[in-house]
Amino acid sequence: MSFDPMNPHNVDADQGEALFEQATAWYYRLQAEDVTAEERLAFIQWQALGPEQAQAWDEVIALLGALREPARQVRQQQRQAWRGAERRRWPWAVAAMLLLGLLIAQTPWPERWRADYATATGESRSIRLDDGSLLQLNTDSAVQVALEPGERRVRLLRGEAWFEVTRDPERPFVVRAGEGWVRVVGTRFSVTHDDDQTRVQVAQGKVEVRAGEGPSVYLEPGLAVEYGAGALGVVHSFDLNSGFAWRQRQLVFSQRPLGEVVAQLNRYWSGQTLVFGEQLRQRKVSGVFEIDKPDAVLKALTHTLSLRAEQYTPYLRVLRER
Repeated sequence: MSFDPMNPHNVDADQGEALFEQATAWYYRLQAEDVTAEERLAFIQWQALGPEQAQAWDEVIALLGALREPARQVRQQQRQAWRGAERRRWPWAVAAMLLLGLLIAQTPWPERWRADYATATGESRSIRLDDGSLLQLNTDSAVQVALEPGERRVRLLRGEAWFEVTRDPERPFVVRAGEGWVRVVGTRFSVTHDDDQTRVQVAQGKVEVRAGEGPSVYLEPGLAVEYGAGALGVVHSFDLNSGFAWRQRQLVFSQRPLGEVVAQLNRYWSGQTLVFGEQLRQRKVSGVFEIDKPDAVLKALTHTLSLRAEQYTPYLRVLRER
């Protein structure tokens, strides 16, 4: 079940987080050029439902104010960097200024409205389809499902999904994501679709992958491939334990840059955690992290890497060098 801002009683996530997401959705809708008088009235009615709605709206407005100082610091650091002799680039400099965009990206209302099944940020969900196949959705994911007599079809609109497909040679199982598709008869695999990039990883059986009008590739257990813009990448191996660790509510990293680790963790947590400083973003991290224990993960990172964590609001954290 997905949230419709015109039906504020339709909530399926943790109450506090769901209300914050509703308030965020309302904020962006009210800024749209095509917002209608009926929608403005619906917002007033939503806000009047109770003190919880009013508090959630105040938190969103407070978050906008809290972003001003981090954004000012980023702009100042960027100007200083360009004045320096090396004129170093700051690829992370836009991070704070993009936070609001990232927040709304975590609540993709159009995709949730279109989906048959969806998950909120940090949520995972298992669905047993009518043909007996198992579908498990990772955080912030959405799919459409159509089980026809001649073909079983799933469209991954967003996020990541694990499939355990019941074997049926008469009805191939096809997953479409982005500009490509995955075709199987019966196997276990995952598909991740984020913006214009799609990744396919196989745990069992054999999977056919095709992008655009190009030739297909066939993946066996332990192999993966990415595609985007209608072109397949190079088939490569991956670690099955870390590749599917999210199914046990864990993330596993081995000598990965801190910036990459935090970006992955942000997919599961409310708000955003930002890393200031390119050298810090490149620091290598190894470990097994519990998705549902953000405080413990942040404590481990700050202790191990000698970092300072600054909390601006419940939805914005910044990691810096001490």
